[in-house]
Amino acid sequence: MNENPQEPPKGIALYHDMRVEEDFTKCANRLFSILTHAAATSPGAPRHLYLDIQGHRNAAGGYDADALEIIKEFLLGFLSPYLTEISTPLYQARNPKPQREDIPDVLNIRDPDRGHVYDHRELPVRNRDSHPDQRRSRPPVRAIADYLGLDEPICLICWQAPVERAHVVPESLGGSNDVRNFALLCPRHHREAPDVADAEAFWSWVDYACERDGHMKWEGVEPEMRAKAESIGLHIETSGPVRRSLHHFGRVRDELVRHYGWCPEDFAGGSHWGSLMEEFHTVMDAATSTHFNVAKKASTEAWAFEVARRRLRDDTSQQECAEDGPTRPSGPLVELAERTVRKSPRSGEAQRLADAARRADIAIEAVALVRGIIDSARVSSAEEVLRGVQEEAADRTAQFERLSDELMEHAVCRHCGHAIARIGEAPWRHSASAPMSRGCRAASFDRDGDWDDSLDRAWQASPPKTYQ
Repeated sequence: MNENPQEPPKGIALYHDMRVEEDFTKCANRLFSILTHAAATSPGAPRHLYLDIQGHRNAAGGYDADALEIIKEFLLGFLSPYLTEISTPLYQARNPKPQREDIPDVLNIRDPDRGHVYDHRELPVRNRDSHPDQRRSRPPVRAIADYLGLDEPICLICWQAPVERAHVVPESLGGSNDVRNFALLCPRHHREAPDVADAEAFWSWVDYACERDGHMKWEGVEPEMRAKAESIGLHIETSGPVRRSLHHFGRVRDELVRHYGWCPEDFAGGSHWGSLMEEFHTVMDAATSTHFNVAKKASTEAWAFEVARRRLRDDTSQQECAEDGPTRPSGPLVELAERTVRKSPRSGEAQRLADAARRADIAIEAVALVRGIIDSARVSSAEEVLRGVQEEAADRTAQFERLSDELMEHAVCRHCGHAIARIGEAPWRHSASAPMSRGCRAASFDRDGDWDDSLDRAWQASPPKTYQ
């Protein structure tokens, strides 16, 4: 604390290393989190941001699109007003104006057309760079370590040695021997890493495994070294999440929950499960491989399930957009109302909203049934019936929408940027299924990956502040 209130607050240094497994979105969110934390703990203090970058090189040896966008656009174009000085590998810039303190509560990143993101509607090979090196032999371990920014060859996840050269995209799926298509992993993590046709999915898994197994980095470190690290404010986590099941599908389920944000509803059986399994096997056959003579890996199958789910959702959305007639009530709002009813049976507002949604659904299904009769029998006598049912469906849908507007408040989660809502006086909840955000997902899932009704999302799903 500053003893003399007349003295200006001391400047603070913010540091982030953009590791090779971070893409633009993860790096931007982490930089924003560092900034907001510094502003909250040391308000008014001049902030100096230092950025290092590991890997993220293109075919010409320069920085790739993710790194350049962070350096040139995100830092200068978005964060610079809230900083006093920025230092990156390409430049050092000082803010010519006074540092601003009105930092936004939410960082929204919407960029669905990024070239390296896996297109789950198709199954091509996805590398980070469109022009990989055509070398035939694998690069030496030292060259890979240099690219990854490691002083010595150690596992990216647990910092243990010895290491193995792990293909990001396997050769059998079209992966190259370019140094950028390799990671250094210990034998254990090499055998756990996914074998898929999506480079970004591999790096995303490495990032997830670093969070999950971060405690392993301190194994074998002398107690004196740990004490010294903690004395300078470094938080050391020496225990990892409990893995409840050693069975294969238990590990797959755990990864779907922790890494991809699946909810219990996603595992529930039903008419969609057969289609999901069929799509899952399509993805497994077309876009995954085997390694170490292991036919199944939890990480590979979890990725295939996630891609299959997204493909089915895309197909369903396209079909609904193509159909004529009344618009189906908003799925997330219906799910939110039904979830609120389950968790708070006495919530009259949620019950009314869920009942209105069900009535609208019944009417819309009736429209589809009558239209099917007309199309199949090629008759026109039922057209008047269809018009009547359509009017009823439109009335019920409008009633649902009016009731939704009356009972439900909407906002954006300040932690992950996803839509949140509440019904009446109920707590704020995410409108859709759990987002791919560890911070928000932690509010609904316990350490063992199971649904925990006692951990309500209300503590994080809160509306953003407004600045005047």
